[in-house]
Amino acid sequence: MKNVSETPSEIEVPKGYRKYSLKGVNHPIIARKGGPTAKQIKTKASYKELRNNQKEFGVASQMAKTLRQSLSEGMSEICETYISGKLTAQFRNLAKMEQGKTGTRPLFLSKHGHLLNGFEFNSSAPYEKIFGAKYFVKPGSQRGQVILHFPAFIPAKTFKHPADSTNFKITARLIALSDYQFDQSSQGYKPVNKDLHGKFGTYESAMLPLLKIPTEPMTGMVSIDDRIIPEGTGLFLVMAVSFYRYESGKFVHLNKGSGMQIQRVL
Repeated sequence: MKNVSETPSEIEVPKGYRKYSLKGVNHPIIARKGGPTAKQIKTKASYKELRNNQKEFGVASQMAKTLRQSLSEGMSEICETYISGKLTAQFRNLAKMEQGKTGTRPLFLSKHGHLLNGFEFNSSAPYEKIFGAKYFVKPGSQRGQVILHFPAFIPAKTFKHPADSTNFKITARLIALSDYQFDQSSQGYKPVNKDLHGKFGTYESAMLPLLKIPTEPMTGMVSIDDRIIPEGTGLFLVMAVSFYRYESGKFVHLNKGSGMQIQRVL
């Protein structure tokens, strides 16, 4: 059995194979004929463990989707192919940190989210390797606030940037993702803080030139809804440096040479 990432209209099913879908998986699955049917997987006792795993996978997939949808357009352009699957796998691993039966274990981002610190969205241009500037990240006066400070630095000497780039921009987004717990009455997972799930705050620098002279120091605060964020919520600080080429009166995003990572989970 194998997963495929193409849309249904693009899929050509080879001879001897069949196509079906499962809840929580956002693309069709191709399997050899003669294996279990989708109905058997959903109903037979022998596939109970698979169904329980699927419950946790479904929540992890939803978390990954919410995080991706909370990124800005420019940040989304940096994401490499298959990043959704890589993120889902990371979130799915958080369930293994708790005791309990598979399919009922909680996913505590507030407790274990730090395991995603340093997650890279573009492995061909890792954020930490291309962003050489020294900077500071400090918590604000209340939960849900982060203060960023970038001392003066020389862009042309600090960044490992594409050869044809002329400008850069620094973006930070603080994203709230709720913990999820299994609800016995509905036999499904529910968010602890539904109203905060996917909320975010943003810091974005000006479009700056890649010069050989120091920048001015930059300081900014990222805040989510100007409110105190309750427990049961993981705060994902995603930071990106984007490079651009100025041509024909506009800035062209060199996304493949730009970097972005989960800097830390608070």
